[in-house]
Amino acid sequence: MKRPSNIVKATDRCESVAVPGVRNDLLRWLPETVRRSFRDQCAIRSIPAGQVIFQYGDERGEMYRVLRGTVRISTMRVDGLEMIYALLGPGECLGASSLIDGERMPQTAEALDDVKIQVLSSAAFSKLRETYRVFDDALLRLLSSRLRMMSAHMANAVLADPPNRVALRLLEVAHVAPDGGLHVSITQAALALLTGASRQTVNKVLKQLERKGFIFLTYRRIELRNIDKLKRMAEII
Repeated sequence: MKRPSNIVKATDRCESVAVPGVRNDLLRWLPETVRRSFRDQCAIRSIPAGQVIFQYGDERGEMYRVLRGTVRISTMRVDGLEMIYALLGPGECLGASSLIDGERMPQTAEALDDVKIQVLSSAAFSKLRETYRVFDDALLRLLSSRLRMMSAHMANAVLADPPNRVALRLLEVAHVAPDGGLHVSITQAALALLTGASRQTVNKVLKQLERKGFIFLTYRRIELRNIDKLKRMAEII
């Protein structure tokens, strides 16, 4: 398969360029001058696999944008029962809501593997909002996109069967691979946590999707082969 020329690797270029195919990348709604200003205002931080970036309830005056690796967003009950909201990859942003409303962090963010992130301080965040109206507009788009996603998750959790939930989550966590295809690089156990189904059920659904030609399974990776069919599966209302 020919590799598209606009594919962006998770390198330093990602600091000021929107990542193709990532719906919730703040930079996709910003002109080049504001992207550069955003990059210049950010610090770069490396997080080793397994380290917590922030905990539920933390007071953090920072916003983050993933450059490399995967960040798990979750909430855990005192008895250890965990709910995973999302797995965020390059281009995804987190922490903006707490800078806007001043409230504590609503989830826990943990590096699933070695992660590199941009860190925007509260002061720099406020400066960008004051200087560029388009930055405020981009934040509204980002939060609106998140709200739509959470609404889809609520409907999916109540109304959808496991195949619908798996299709939705596959589309959400897929990333653009070097060959231009869409891949999902998480374990079936992690996908089970995301969908609220058992690992056995997820395994059964994935095999069914592979037989239909919607996906192709390899070790620790799922290649999405028929995006249109998966989208139709994920649409339950």
